[in-house]
Amino acid sequence: MKKTRIFLACADERLKIALLMLLDNDPNMVVAGVSDRLQGLLSQIVASQPDALIFALEESLPVTTSQVADIHNLAHPPVIIYLSNKEEQKESILAAGADYFVLANAPPDKLITILDDLSATEIQKQNPNTI
Repeated sequence: MKKTRIFLACADERLKIALLMLLDNDPNMVVAGVSDRLQGLLSQIVASQPDALIFALEESLPVTTSQVADIHNLAHPPVIIYLSNKEEQKESILAAGADYFVLANAPPDKLITILDDLSATEIQKQNPNTI
């Protein structure tokens, strides 16, 4: 079975460690790359070709609509999951083009459910006759 490839863009060291531990404990996930800054992120995503991008860089630099558009316009665009501590940003982040918005302090099951659903969707695309 193909593992879901995750790229983690996270500036907060504690959150990054927690996410890495969470993802490392899931046998269906593999961390394809990690960055703590926006500079060079697009080229890293191109090089690693992740299925999902967990974006948690808001404290250093919030994502812009054009940056999300650049990610969506890649040949192999990842699903963008935006983590934030600010629930009031949800509408603007989703309007900017993020696929999912998750509160950073939400139970880890919420993020895992999104990633598991992504994995199931990818498997269904690869094997359309599998239910």
